[in-house]
Amino acid sequence: MNQQQLTFWNGQRVGINRPDLQFDYKGRRYSVEYDSPASGRGPGHQSRLTANDSDAEIILIIIPVE
Repeated sequence: MNQQQLTFWNGQRVGINRPDLQFDYKGRRYSVEYDSPASGRGPGHQSRLTANDSDAEIILIIIPVE
């Protein structure tokens, strides 16, 4: 929580943005962004995460609001 974006291999900070969730699994860094359809911020966050660490797997989850 409230952790800046880091790389997998050396834990180097690559961005001041804070992914909603980030973790390492089987030798790879994953970053997850949760968004609502109305917000529209998710795709921009996803692009920034990818630009900061192109080796990471970036997952964008849009949660429908009922």
